[in-house]
Amino acid sequence: MSKKKILIDILHPADINFFKNTIEILKKNNIDVVIIYRDRGKLSTILKKELPSQNPILIGKHYNSFLMKTIGLLTRSIHIRQFIKKNNFDLCTSFGFFVGTSTIMQSIPSILFGDDREYRLAYYISKYSGNYFILPRSIEGNGKNILHYAGFKELAYVHPNYFVPNQKSLLSYGLQPNKYVFIRDVSSNSMNYYKSKVMNFNLIIDKILDLGLTPVLSSENDVIPTNVKNKCILLKEPVHDIFSILSFALFSISSGDTMARESCLVGTPSIYSGKRNMQVNQDFISKNCMFPVFNDDELINTIDFIYHDNIKEHVKESIDLALNLEWDDTTQYMSSLLLDMIDKNNVG
Repeated sequence: MSKKKILIDILHPADINFFKNTIEILKKNNIDVVIIYRDRGKLSTILKKELPSQNPILIGKHYNSFLMKTIGLLTRSIHIRQFIKKNNFDLCTSFGFFVGTSTIMQSIPSILFGDDREYRLAYYISKYSGNYFILPRSIEGNGKNILHYAGFKELAYVHPNYFVPNQKSLLSYGLQPNKYVFIRDVSSNSMNYYKSKVMNFNLIIDKILDLGLTPVLSSENDVIPTNVKNKCILLKEPVHDIFSILSFALFSISSGDTMARESCLVGTPSIYSGKRNMQVNQDFISKNCMFPVFNDDELINTIDFIYHDNIKEHVKESIDLALNLEWDDTTQYMSSLLLDMIDKNNVG
């Protein structure tokens, strides 16, 4: 009997984390896993580091302008379709819509995952192209192909079943727990952050230094001003055990929504500066774990609030309670879903 085969499309470094534990479960169930990806930033390097046993196949390119993004979307879907036709896959999946658009009018089923209701283009393409579109229950959505789960994509890898913070990971950076601030800056070239305001590094870092804390910076952008580099610890991707570094920070500041949620889920208060009003973030905001800011004054006031009011202890207690009572192990949910689809060609 031939092995079942699944295609997984990787579009972003967070997708590697999302699928990593599920890939191991699929392999243990004798499933042949094939990975394709679209290069972006340090994605190729991170793939090799995090999934060394895989041989990912490059299909497509990440573009900056809206016109080239549109052209790239169309051409990549065509190339994936051609790749799929040459291989005998039993299922295709991704956190995004490409494999959905590429399997339309084919007999190969697709399961798409998402969590960005506000990124309308990607949301509706996923909704109408995949056999199933899987969303966190915090996101509104209905349709015969939409399923909801209790949790977040980030719980596929920072759930306590898979991640335990290791304080030793701070040693190589000379860091002490709760004595530093983790700063994450994502590229504004991403479609969902297109034309967003660039993070005011000097204001943030000077404020952190004034509080006697160490700024630790992780950035998607290749060009960091020299005066910023000289004031902080600069992390170079791929960062070893980045979630332990995030766990022991007093708080984080992130222009990216994924890192903001990751921060909350490992028990670290998060200031979200991405200026996007997202349904998937509302649970964290209502629990006073995530603090969205929209201007410099709000940012500075929120830093003072978190620093002086022992917010980290509250966040840890709130997240631990939700993990016990409210949220699923996302990896267990998605691996069961994919195996069921592969073996029985149904989802229920």
